[in-house]
Amino acid sequence: MLIRGAAMAGVVLMLGLTGPAGAQIEEACNPVTGLAQPLPTCADVVCDRPASELDVDIVQGGTAVPLCRTDPAWGRPMYDDGPPLRFDDLPGVTRYACLYEPPGTSPASPRPLVLFFHGGGAGMADDVYNHTSLRTKAISSNLSGDPRRPGFILISVQGRNLRYPTSAPRDGHHHDFYYRDLGSPSTNPDIAFADLLIDRMVAAKVADPRRIYLMGWSNGAFFSQMYGIARHRRATPGGNHVAAVAVFSGADPFANIRQGQAPSCQLDPYPLSDLPIMIVSRSCDLVACNEAQVKGWNLTTPANPGQVVASWMRDVRVKVHDRNAVWLIVTGFGTLTGSCTPSFFCSLSIAAINHLRWPDGVDDRSGIDREPAMLGFLAAHPWRARPPRHSSGRARPSPKSRR
Repeated sequence: MLIRGAAMAGVVLMLGLTGPAGAQIEEACNPVTGLAQPLPTCADVVCDRPASELDVDIVQGGTAVPLCRTDPAWGRPMYDDGPPLRFDDLPGVTRYACLYEPPGTSPASPRPLVLFFHGGGAGMADDVYNHTSLRTKAISSNLSGDPRRPGFILISVQGRNLRYPTSAPRDGHHHDFYYRDLGSPSTNPDIAFADLLIDRMVAAKVADPRRIYLMGWSNGAFFSQMYGIARHRRATPGGNHVAAVAVFSGADPFANIRQGQAPSCQLDPYPLSDLPIMIVSRSCDLVACNEAQVKGWNLTTPANPGQVVASWMRDVRVKVHDRNAVWLIVTGFGTLTGSCTPSFFCSLSIAAINHLRWPDGVDDRSGIDREPAMLGFLAAHPWRARPPRHSSGRARPSPKSRR
């Protein structure tokens, strides 16, 4: 239904649409961790509700294996960083990630570290090569503030094949942000894997521990925000912190899974944080700019909760108490705007097209690149060990702060 060819960009279509395998799955939920346990992999359960862009009847196995190189079919600059990093010693499935280190990276010259999280469904770690310009910028972009240390380490994380719990059939490659064990260590396998990648790069003394950043797209944007909030003030098991996050087309990672679900999976209270967050989104997008766009689509099944950026930006300030979040709205043509597209002009098909075009000016053919703004935001926010006004824990705000 939703631009199948373009969906190869691997972003999750998160609306509550029905499909031929549209039966919902009931899960145990609570207000502390959302789901009571991690999403199961397709190695452990039958994943017969696949995302349509996968073009399969059943998703099999625990993970897909990235190539860590550019596919010439996409017309992007050619890079080959393979083979992927492989981790066989973790609980559950084998994990993979693509790694690039700029020239000169060493313990004597550590570089900033950027972890990239792809979109869901058919998303792959290879999307960072095929659908963004980040691999090119990783060679020389200055995120360190030191001209003697140009470039940044880029790790593109491969999600697992997961049985996805939304109303729409979406089994496929995802990062689990519905099981929100934000502890350190965490029993969420995807949080634990991100912890491991960061801790090993810092332990090898090639990553600058003050400049650990996250970027993500769609499902990866939701996960990046959740993980960043979890690890900004509360350290990884190795003692490291996420300094800042810049994402495209993501919203509330702590909301319920489906409208009206009981018991609810929405966190109560939300974790508190002062994490610097930049969200870039289209003025008309599947992760909707505002509620009016969702209403205008007249969906046969209500959209999944947490999919509206305007609502999330309010909740970031009110529920998370984060004053360090900024929102950059761009049109489908890449230009900056201060408002959301009126719902009459934001059809579902236009929203889907916009959602599938990373904002570097290539796929939308605008030539307007928003990656420098995203990377500049990260560079401007190294981690600082200061006493926080509040932590990323679950301490409930005082009655005064609730008013």
